[in-house]
Amino acid sequence: MIFQLDSLVQRFPAIGIESMDNVASLEQRFDRKYIVSEEEAKFFFGMLPSSLTALEISGKRAFAYESWYFDTADLESFRATAYRRRRRWKVRTRTYLDAQKSLVEVKLRDHRGRSLKRRLPESFSLAPSLSAEGTKFVNNVVGRDGLAETLRATLKTSYDRVSVVDMENGVRLTADLGVKCETVGGKEVSINGVVIETKSPHSSGLIDRVLWRCGHRPVRLSKYGTGLAAIHDELSRSKWHRTINQHFRA
Repeated sequence: MIFQLDSLVQRFPAIGIESMDNVASLEQRFDRKYIVSEEEAKFFFGMLPSSLTALEISGKRAFAYESWYFDTADLESFRATAYRRRRRWKVRTRTYLDAQKSLVEVKLRDHRGRSLKRRLPESFSLAPSLSAEGTKFVNNVVGRDGLAETLRATLKTSYDRVSVVDMENGVRLTADLGVKCETVGGKEVSINGVVIETKSPHSSGLIDRVLWRCGHRPVRLSKYGTGLAAIHDELSRSKWHRTINQHFRA
């Protein structure tokens, strides 16, 4: 039987995108990632309290995503992640294929290990490029004039996602299936399993504790950093060595 990602969230009440963003926009947050099998994902979602809500748009609960990541010629963004620099940035375009909407997103990491995300709506496009407005936005958020003009597309990621929200605690949970990472030149790898991510304003919460009780622990994973290292042998992968060996396949 083919695994249906939306089957994980059918028992939860529905929530719309605006209501979800009002409760758990989480532009400042702590992220933890887990990789589990499909059967483990089913068991884990069955353990979650029925008070959670699931994102639903036009009757759908699973959505296709595609992102292009951008970096300098010497991969400054990648290297900052690979070598665990406390302050770092990441630039990508994110496209919601079902809704035909695109965003430019900039993620920063502060000295506390907290992710700070800023977004700018863009015209719908699958092209690996930044608009003039997106370029200005990136420079302003990162705080470096001229940075965006030096960026080039380096990696595309695609996957299907479901999203769940703990309304009471403002915690968001996503589950991604079929995660694929592909370079501009066409080299690609994929993640074997379901990528579960918790996004919380605090260091941990109820959802993480359920995962821990199910025997799962956070893994080191950056779709951009780990994906690029898994494809290019010459890049440092020491931070993600175990994750790549256990969960990535060519």
